Amino acid sequence: MIKRKKKALLPSSFVVTQSNDLVEARYNLPLAEQRLVLTMISRIQPEDEDFKPYRISVSEFSEFLGIAKDSAYAECKKITGNLLSRVINIKEPHRLLQIGWMSSAEYVDGTGMVNLSFDPLLKPYLLQLKSNFTSCKLEMLLSFKSQYSMRMYVLLKQYEKLKEREIELVSLQEMLGIQKERYKLYADFRRFVLESVQKELKEKTDLYFEFDEIKYGRKVGAIRFRIFTKDLPCEQTSLVEDTRPFKTPTAFANLNAPESAVVNELILLVPEQHKSKKTVLSAIIEYEKKQGKEYVKRNILYSNAKSGKSYAGFLVNALKQDWGHDWQLEQEQVTATPAKKKVPEIWERQGFKSQKEYDDFMFEKQMQKYTKACNQAG
Repeated sequence: MIKRKKKALLPSSFVVTQSNDLVEARYNLPLAEQRLVLTMISRIQPEDEDFKPYRISVSEFSEFLGIAKDSAYAECKKITGNLLSRVINIKEPHRLLQIGWMSSAEYVDGTGMVNLSFDPLLKPYLLQLKSNFTSCKLEMLLSFKSQYSMRMYVLLKQYEKLKEREIELVSLQEMLGIQKERYKLYADFRRFVLESVQKELKEKTDLYFEFDEIKYGRKVGAIRFRIFTKDLPCEQTSLVEDTRPFKTPTAFANLNAPESAVVNELILLVPEQHKSKKTVLSAIIEYEKKQGKEYVKRNILYSNAKSGKSYAGFLVNALKQDWGHDWQLEQEQVTATPAKKKVPEIWERQGFKSQKEYDDFMFEKQMQKYTKACNQAG
């Protein structure tokens, strides 16, 4: 019997330490790029006097990004290429410094590694920090499904001892990297950012927050965060990979009627060529019981959009780590922000009032077809 080599676990000693000026800097980094930057920062040692080329494994990096292994190399090159063009705006007394995160990314053939170098002008914000800095565990930061949760956690961690932090709405949106046209309505910002981040922090981290809206006239002009700390359960203090073999749940045929209806509905979302695979069926049944229908649905849809050649394996990993969470949030944000129409959508061409109405019609049609096929088979 061949033993599988266990993947190296993320050391709990990895810490991300940044100067407070960098914590409060204005920049916009998508989740994948932000995770890469934080991983690089965690490699810096307190005694380091200069930056070094920081080596990152393409394979390991692809795993916590939710990237299919057969496209990992290309995706990582795309991520580092984008990161090379990102600009940080660091505000200090009497000056504004605009700077890039990285100066280079080097891929050496045959190594499966990328050598990354910080811009030298970042040294005062990352090296030899003695005061006015904030530290967070890397494993905690990498567990977030939203780029906004990642930034908000550090901003609140900075004021954890003070228990309260007030930030003007415009400044908060800038620090979170939200473009001005993204959330023109405060209600959308509250729903998609504040409340979503609030929920994720409360579920996962050692701190959580409540917030009060401070109005300038009739409009919300600032947010006052009330910061609370808590002790994490033992299983959350060290975020390690679950290396236990996937346990096949009760056979599909033994499910009771209500459960069968829900699972049938979820299976209809799976591409036709993968519907009969035992791994797919087992994973859907397992996680529908543990996490519910919507959890499984978003990860199936995410896998449909992002998986490579190994659909079943990708779906199982997506369900284990909820890769579809942030993707679903992005889809909802796109829906909430109307875009200029270039070509009529299929639901418009078919005479439906909305995408939802069209989807419901097509789903009902598929269900009828599926039920008829089952009856004929019986």
